[in-house]
Amino acid sequence: MIHKMYDKVKWNTSRLFPPFFVIPSYACDVEKPFETDIIALMKIYIYEDRKDVYLDAHFPKSTGQERMFPAAVICPGGGYRIVGTTEARPVSDKFLDAGFAAFILHYTVGEGTAFDAGEGWPGFPPARDLAAALRLIHDRAGEYGIDTSHIVLSGFSAGGHLCAASCFSGVLAEAGLMPKALMLTYPMGGGLDSGGAGRPQPDFDIARMQYAEASAVKTLPTFMWHAKDDEMVPFAVAERLAARLEEEGIPNTFLVYEHGIHARPFYDADWWGKALDWLAAL
Repeated sequence: MIHKMYDKVKWNTSRLFPPFFVIPSYACDVEKPFETDIIALMKIYIYEDRKDVYLDAHFPKSTGQERMFPAAVICPGGGYRIVGTTEARPVSDKFLDAGFAAFILHYTVGEGTAFDAGEGWPGFPPARDLAAALRLIHDRAGEYGIDTSHIVLSGFSAGGHLCAASCFSGVLAEAGLMPKALMLTYPMGGGLDSGGAGRPQPDFDIARMQYAEASAVKTLPTFMWHAKDDEMVPFAVAERLAARLEEEGIPNTFLVYEHGIHARPFYDADWWGKALDWLAAL
């Protein structure tokens, strides 16, 4: 069970949970948080010397009781050129409504995403950013009130490619940072399979890459959906990935829709309810 343990929340606006204003020294920087009627918001910088890579963190308010929340780490799309907005806050709001803390990762994009075949996936800058963000969340779980055994990784388009490659390559497993579950929305394939000709993309096909043999990879519950008329990422990308997951014996759910709009994940929100049911059954 993930979200059902946390979904009946009565908000106590008298204080924030956890006490964000007492932050120990760390490699990252934290901007002063502020609160709304429902959530607490803060920006967490991943690196000391960079302001372009950070987490937008959205926390449920305190219930007046000490409790640990599940968390969603959201990687929006944007073809590795930008970090899109339509797959950021709208998605975090959905997770918050389901009782999750939500972290939106703003990872390296543009010229900084050059892929070095010699370094492989661990050296790909966005992959380093994702691993560093997950490490930060794990290290600060007690302060943030996060149950690290219930972290969901949710990626969209290029962000889906980033999440999938980081999981299936074994990079996150080796670091002890595997999520509880993986959610992929019209994931980009990598290389020539991803569509969007001319965009800076790594030549790392998530349907054809070498998958790690680690048990954490082989048992990772994976939820994916894609629309047949997606004009940015061909539907065949998801079909190939679904077939590869079956071949690897990785537990997965693949939803197919006739119509959808790329970068508008809630154009038809049917998938979201099914995703929450899927999470609840884990």
